[in-house]
Amino acid sequence: MSVPHPLRTPTLGLSSIAGRIASGAGAYGYAQAVSIGTQLVSLPLFLHYWDMATYGYWLALTALPFYLSLADAGISTASSNQMIGLITQGQKARAGEVFQSAVAFLLSVSLLVLLVVGATLLLLPSTALQAPQWKTVLMLLSISVVLGLFCSLAEVIYKSTGGYAAGTYLVTTGRLVEWAGGLSGLVLTQSFIGVAATALLARLGYTLLCIWLSRRRTDFLRWGVRRASLADIRQAAAPGALFFSLSLTNALSLQGFTLLVAATLGPAATAVFNTYRTVARIVVQITNALSNPLWPELTALKGQKDDGAFWKLYRRANRLGLLIAAAGALLVYLVSPWLLDVWTHGHIPFTATSMALFLLYAAVCSAAQVPRVVLMAINRHAGLAWQSLVAAVVSLGVAWLVWGSAGMTGVVGAMLLGEALVWLTATRAVHRLHTTKVAP
Repeated sequence: MSVPHPLRTPTLGLSSIAGRIASGAGAYGYAQAVSIGTQLVSLPLFLHYWDMATYGYWLALTALPFYLSLADAGISTASSNQMIGLITQGQKARAGEVFQSAVAFLLSVSLLVLLVVGATLLLLPSTALQAPQWKTVLMLLSISVVLGLFCSLAEVIYKSTGGYAAGTYLVTTGRLVEWAGGLSGLVLTQSFIGVAATALLARLGYTLLCIWLSRRRTDFLRWGVRRASLADIRQAAAPGALFFSLSLTNALSLQGFTLLVAATLGPAATAVFNTYRTVARIVVQITNALSNPLWPELTALKGQKDDGAFWKLYRRANRLGLLIAAAGALLVYLVSPWLLDVWTHGHIPFTATSMALFLLYAAVCSAAQVPRVVLMAINRHAGLAWQSLVAAVVSLGVAWLVWGSAGMTGVVGAMLLGEALVWLTATRAVHRLHTTKVAP
């Protein structure tokens, strides 16, 4: 297949890198605008049709299938790093083999995961959860999550060929389409199963479009399994397992706390908790607009063994990330009373102490993003992976111990503890990596 627009070999000057990072930041800004915008619209719309408790049950249900997004075990991310290195070195055919190995792995794991989920739901008693038709809803949501993994694999093609921004636009629009499909089900049926079914139909259609568009991107990264090999999967398994650990940590830190609050403080408190955390994490999303486009640039610089440019880029990005964390937290705090009032139509009031604590948690999380990306971009994240997982488990354990006496304040304090441990781990690991000058 011919390439409609010839791919340009990325130049490695800092000015060119800055341009690509700016382009990627714009794409990530679009992603966050979609994420924040959909949440701003969703909350009042859901509360228009459902009460707070029903919405809390829905949040808990949607949190469960999220863990299936870990099904690729980090293989896609590890393969992407490997593909960037191979393409930078001119080994395009070899990069194509690595991609097809990732496709074969994801196909196999997706089928296995859906079979396990289906069998588990059949065995569970219908009275296990109080939500209506919860088994069918969870199955539909699970299929949607798995289809999303293939959109993410399409993004790998763009990311590996210097198209981080285009890939981000592609995947983000998929989330927007799925969200719009779910809302149409809400308006038409006001039921859990209606929202899940229409969201799935939208996701299915967009996944097929994603695959078609990514096939047009290049002629050497082709969808298929003919050139897949077990050796490539094994090679990606070690770094992939570490990426899986980081993804599991993220799931425990986000969905895990949602489920904990739902189980301890109740569905209404879950809606309040998620709303405050969503507002606070605007700061993290702004930092990610810097750190995520940084990833492929750092990987390429390391592949070229340009350590001087690598560390110069890191220092600049890290200083900017810390500034965003501090200034962003202050700005969000100032506008949050107005934002909560407008967004929730007065259903969820502003509490100064709670918002300050949520934003302190978000600022620490934000400060850790650039150091984390440095380690992940060059597959030096082994220590970060297991220590972050331990931190997430510890913070959940602390939250479980203190919720009875400290309520939501204790839960957020436990979240802050976990993020502080991650920040300390990441910054110390980057410092050691710099001082010892580890070879790629």
